[in-house]
Amino acid sequence: MSMIELIAVDKKFGTVKALDGVNLQVNKGEVVTIIGPSGSGKSTLLRSINELEKIDSGRIEVEGRMLVEVKNGNAKHPHGKTTRELSKKLGMVFQHFNLFPHKTVLENIIEAPMIVDGLKRGAAVHRALSLLKVVGLEDKQDSYPSRISGGQKQRVAIARALAMEPEVLLCDEPTSALDPELVGEVLLTLKQLADEHMTMVVVTHEMAFAREISDRLIFMDQGRILANGTPQQVLDNPEHPRIKEFIDKFI
Repeated sequence: MSMIELIAVDKKFGTVKALDGVNLQVNKGEVVTIIGPSGSGKSTLLRSINELEKIDSGRIEVEGRMLVEVKNGNAKHPHGKTTRELSKKLGMVFQHFNLFPHKTVLENIIEAPMIVDGLKRGAAVHRALSLLKVVGLEDKQDSYPSRISGGQKQRVAIARALAMEPEVLLCDEPTSALDPELVGEVLLTLKQLADEHMTMVVVTHEMAFAREISDRLIFMDQGRILANGTPQQVLDNPEHPRIKEFIDKFI
C-alpha cells in the first residue's frame, strides 16, 4: 500500500530548480533514505511532503488521497478536515531539535497531543512516558533541554514526533547537528523504529546507516532522482557516473 506518492513535483527557489519533475512512491512499512550532495534537493523534497515548502507544480498524495495538487500556479487542497487528517499522518524530525527551552522533556512531548488532539493530560503523560522508554530517556522526563546532550535532545524530538501517532516519520538529516560521538544513539533509535516497521523517509549523509536501515535508497542531484533501488543496487553497482563520483568520496 502506498503511503506517500509524489507525481511530477517541481519546486524553484528563484532560478534554481530544487525539485525537477520528481516522482516517488513510499510504501507502508518501508524505510526510504535519500542521499546526495549538498543542494541536491533532498531536504526540499522531504519538506514538500508535509507542505513546509509549497511546491510549484505536481501532486502529492498520502494513502492514495490528494494532499496538494498544483497546476498552472494554482494550488488545490482537499476539504480542510481532510487536509488536517492527512497532515496528521506525517511526523517530522528536524536537524535542530526545535525543543521548547523553557519546558521539561515531558512537557515538550505532551504539548502537541494536548493542544492539537485535545488529549487529556493524564493520557498524554502516559503516552509520553511510554515513548521516553522507547528512546531510552525515561530518567530525563523532568530535565530541561539545556541539561541534556544533543543526542538526547534529538531522541526527545523523535519521541515528540511519535507522540502525535503519525503513520510516517520524516527525518531531515537527524544527526547533522550532532558531535560524532552522539550520532550512534540517534541512529540506534531510528533503527529500532525501522525494525518495528515504522514507515520512514530519512535524509541522511550517514552512508553505513543508509545501507543498513534502508529498504530503498534514493540518490538525488540537481533536483532530480538519479537512482532508486536497494542499497546494494545504488551503492555497490551505481549506473550513473555522478553517483559513482559521490560514493568514491566516502571510501
